[in-house]
Amino acid sequence: MQQIGKYQMIVMIIMFELGSTTLFELGIKAKQDSWLAILFGALIGFALLWVFVRIQNRAPSLCFAGLLRLHLGRLLGTVVGVLYAVYFAYESMRNIRDFSELTVMTIMQQTPQWIIIVIVAGLALYALSKGALVFFRIVELLFPVVLISYTLLLLFLIITKLPNIHHLLPILEDGIAPVAKAAFPDIISFPFGQIVVFLMFWHHISEKNNTGKTVAMGYMIVSVFLILMNAITMSVLGPELSAVSALPLLEVVQLIRLANIIERLDVVVTLLLYIGLYVKMTLFFMASVLMISSLFKLKNGRVGLVMIILITLMSFTERNNTEHIWIGLVIAVKVFTVFQIQIPLLLLIVGALRGLGKKNGGSAEGEVAIQK
Repeated sequence: MQQIGKYQMIVMIIMFELGSTTLFELGIKAKQDSWLAILFGALIGFALLWVFVRIQNRAPSLCFAGLLRLHLGRLLGTVVGVLYAVYFAYESMRNIRDFSELTVMTIMQQTPQWIIIVIVAGLALYALSKGALVFFRIVELLFPVVLISYTLLLLFLIITKLPNIHHLLPILEDGIAPVAKAAFPDIISFPFGQIVVFLMFWHHISEKNNTGKTVAMGYMIVSVFLILMNAITMSVLGPELSAVSALPLLEVVQLIRLANIIERLDVVVTLLLYIGLYVKMTLFFMASVLMISSLFKLKNGRVGLVMIILITLMSFTERNNTEHIWIGLVIAVKVFTVFQIQIPLLLLIVGALRGLGKKNGGSAEGEVAIQK
């Protein structure tokens, strides 16, 4: 079995949560308190993370497909597993579409969108053919590039004195209600609830006894970073401009002018977004394929080929970027709480009632359950 190290898992969680998140100014309904909305969402998301880890720890050697059958039985577990595969595939499609829209809006305005989608889909299929461990290692290699780039961007913003703290004031002008409304379910669902996809990969962690500490560390690091980036973007653009901006972070970076030498850093941001979108899209795609392969004992290659064709076709169902964003940030975030909150809570309760994971339960019981 492929073994993923603790550091690799932490890095993947950080890169995954970054993904397409920095494309948007999340929590904008709370205006200058948007960073508080992300903080609130991150805290609720941390509780969800505990639920996911608790479910995994009941049978550390099982992937999510096996955990569903362990908790719900073979038939119902299979049905729910297929629904999760569809959910993962749809999330992958959304990131492919984000990738193509970003490309068309920034550096390749004359390129047909379908060409970009097909190329990115092909890259995801290639990553699947190499396996999850190789993909985790590639992301590990990309992480220093992303870390250094974001650090330099933040440093340049501070040096140029673009952030204006007054744009973040007054804090809680209209009370806590707008913050809570902006956070639930939207921010909890995107990006924090999406970490449910890691239930397909946590059984590969080399030190399974430390799964909770490992994922919590990655989650806390990226949560703090997302809050910081949101606050800085808001402090530069202000609530009014942030609300109407298509790519807020890109507009912030375009304002950087340092000694008439360092400028046009929007290219760097675009490349960082490409990396994040590709990582997120590929991980969702892999999870979808692995779910179907595990449930029906099929080869990853064949399932992956069929799945990537379906994902590519789904990418063309939304007529334009406005519709794509509206569906994602208004409709999907509410529907997907079924997979991110309701079903995991059901599994938590069912497992507690059945005493799963206690003493002689755990992975051994899980292995028996999925073989029946």
